[in-house]
Amino acid sequence: MTRLAKISRELRKERELAFYGDIDFIPTDQYSREDAEEAMEGAKLVVAVATRMMRR
Repeated sequence: MTRLAKISRELRKERELAFYGDIDFIPTDQYSREDAEEAMEGAKLVVAVATRMMRR
C-alpha cells in the first residue's frame, strides 16, 4: 500500500499546476510525454486496486 500512497500523493500534488498552470509555470513546457505516461500508469494501478477492493 505504500506505493499506492506515493502515487496518490504525487498525482494530487501535481494536479493543480498540471491543469491550471501559474504565472510562470506553463504545463506544456514543464511536463514531458514520459511524465504523462508515468502518471497514467500510476493512476491505472490505483484505480485497479480500488476497484478490486470495492468488489469485496
